[in-house]
Amino acid sequence: MRAVIQIRGEIDMNSGQRDTLDMLNIGRVNHATLVPENDVYNGMVAKVNDFVAHGEPSIETLTLVLEKRADALDSSEAVDAEFLAENTDYDSFQALAEALVAEETTLREQGLSPTLRLHPPRGGHDGIKHPDSTGGELGPHEDIDPLLEAMR
Repeated sequence: MRAVIQIRGEIDMNSGQRDTLDMLNIGRVNHATLVPENDVYNGMVAKVNDFVAHGEPSIETLTLVLEKRADALDSSEAVDAEFLAENTDYDSFQALAEALVAEETTLREQGLSPTLRLHPPRGGHDGIKHPDSTGGELGPHEDIDPLLEAMR
């Protein structure tokens, strides 16, 4: 499972890339989604690589992000441990994060929004025009956890 976060806006983005972000359930800057590791999603992420950051999150980081940023799909009710126990197959954010990382379920299957609306990173981005390999934020990350924690 991979976390995909839109870092750059739609300026200089072609319509194919916009459509791909829509198919990934990412509509704005600082929105994230979780996608499985398969050829279809790998191709979609490669197509929008110049506008997103992506990598595999740890269970602990994903738990923190879900606690802070998970939204219910059909209601405006706050998502907390009680909501999870009543409306999903999991009784805690930790158990849900473990299932998501193992690709046993998806957020939508559990009645949660597939889009995580994140906060801009505390301390700012390292650079939204350069790849992670040269000190920026774009593209594949060996360790996406620091970025997700800053955006929790």
